[in-house]
Amino acid sequence: MILHELKALALHEGLVADPAFEGKPVPWIIVLDEDGSYLGLRDTYQDVPLPEGKKGKPKRQAAMFRIPRRPVGKTSQDLSSHLVDALEYVVALAAEPSGKKTKEQMVERATKRHSLYVNDLKRVTPNQTKQEIDAVLTFFCNSNDLDQCRSELMGAKAVSGDLATFRVGGEFLHESPALVQAWREENLPKPMDDQEVIRGQCLVCGEFDSEIAPLHAPIKIPGGFSGGIPLVSAKGEAFKKYDLQHTAPVCKTCMMAYVEGMQRLVNGRYINPRTDDAFPVQNVRLSGDTTAVYWANIHDELVGTLSELMYSPQKVRDLLSSPHRGQRTTGAAERFFCLIVSGAQGRAMLRHMYTGTLGELEQNLNAFFDAIRLEGDRGEPKPLGFLLRSLVLQGKLDRLPPGLASEVFLNVLFGGELPRLVLSAAVQRNRAEQKVPPERAALLQLYFTSHKMKEVPQMSLNEVTTDAPYRLGRLLSAYEQLQRRAQGGNLNRTLVDRYFGAASTRPGTVFPQLVRLSQNHLGKLRQKGEYYQYLITGILDGIGSFPAMLTLEEQGRFALGYYHQRQAFFRGNQDKEQTADDTVSTSEGESNA
Repeated sequence: MILHELKALALHEGLVADPAFEGKPVPWIIVLDEDGSYLGLRDTYQDVPLPEGKKGKPKRQAAMFRIPRRPVGKTSQDLSSHLVDALEYVVALAAEPSGKKTKEQMVERATKRHSLYVNDLKRVTPNQTKQEIDAVLTFFCNSNDLDQCRSELMGAKAVSGDLATFRVGGEFLHESPALVQAWREENLPKPMDDQEVIRGQCLVCGEFDSEIAPLHAPIKIPGGFSGGIPLVSAKGEAFKKYDLQHTAPVCKTCMMAYVEGMQRLVNGRYINPRTDDAFPVQNVRLSGDTTAVYWANIHDELVGTLSELMYSPQKVRDLLSSPHRGQRTTGAAERFFCLIVSGAQGRAMLRHMYTGTLGELEQNLNAFFDAIRLEGDRGEPKPLGFLLRSLVLQGKLDRLPPGLASEVFLNVLFGGELPRLVLSAAVQRNRAEQKVPPERAALLQLYFTSHKMKEVPQMSLNEVTTDAPYRLGRLLSAYEQLQRRAQGGNLNRTLVDRYFGAASTRPGTVFPQLVRLSQNHLGKLRQKGEYYQYLITGILDGIGSFPAMLTLEEQGRFALGYYHQRQAFFRGNQDKEQTADDTVSTSEGESNA
């Protein structure tokens, strides 16, 4: 199903309409005069702004070009690409020694690969472009110009695997109409010399007597090798002992289509071959090695904005609430897909594949925004990236437990119950930090909403609920606020900083101490403490006795009670405090008179 739907995406968006070409980042441009003189080196790097709301420096990325498709298996074989190739092939820039290979061996390999590039350039040379090709060959024969180019590349910290192209007389060589047509007519990526043609039934298209792809092209997936990793692969011994000839019976046409579909989703700057503009980003980086990619079987604006959930979710909510979304009569029943994939050294791991409809997607997104809404949010939802970062030390997503970010993201898109791991992570961070920030409170609300726990208050303080853990959280917040009032408000360390972890797990041990401590604070406030005395008494009336221990779910409700009560003190209840103080001051003034 996965390969079939990726192929359908590629066909729908015209990614393989011209299968001889593909989109790739090309960092380096070697500029030549029409006579082959070296004019200089240009890089295509540009600052790519970070998503709105995300902190950090903009990333520098190379510009994307439509170039002749590179041969499958090129990363490990000596295979030249047409016109646009790695610097090791184009100018014999040797790679750094690695493993048991010496510098001399790397130079020898670069020289051999450069010869392959030159021979390939001579092989596909239409008469209309002979002058441009001769200019490049003249450059190769000029050792001074070639050495100067290599020197400039090393000074710019280029690596041997970077792609490079030529610009001759102001025109890119790989965009020459004659060369493009010659390459298109000659062949698609050349097979390796030791490959035999294998025919059979393709598992994707079902066609009999199809030419089966012996290797599946690599895809650059975060966490995998820099040169890319295949989505379908296996060790030869794993299938050859059963007299099988190939890893998976997928024809070359289907293989190329599904690879391009996946490349388009993973690469946020993939070029639309129909418009030459970049496609909308349809992936979310959930951790260092895990990425979510998603698509629909029709063009839909909402799908193109889902990446904004991480740092600019207001854009998604604005689109959901726009008039034309509510007037939709078609498209709601169309399929929507999400694939969670992780890169590893040598292979890609498919973790989840979910599907639903676009109508269900809209409903789930609206439910998500409602579930994370907190009093005082100023109308803007909290970014999903901030919610996930609140679960780990220093907000580093790479420290999240495996699969947690994926589970939360899938819940946002497809609904269902969040795993208990999310609740556990939130509760543990609350205890470790001795506080409940808004992001974790929002995640707790999302968790309890996904489990349909209607007794758990949402968004703001619920003063009538009889849930004991929630009331205990409120009580801790009331004691904290009482302490602030009694001791002047400027405290380096409150009782919450000291007791939150113990109070949320063993209230039967901690709260008797807090009750005694509160009497001292009430004594300092005297008549001004009547408001707090009334509030604390009302909370205690719904608790009864202090439980010895709280379960994980109860600790989550405790944290919500604490957060909601604390926010109430900073908003609506501040007016009640001020009214109470004014009343006390007035009565004191009248008695003095």
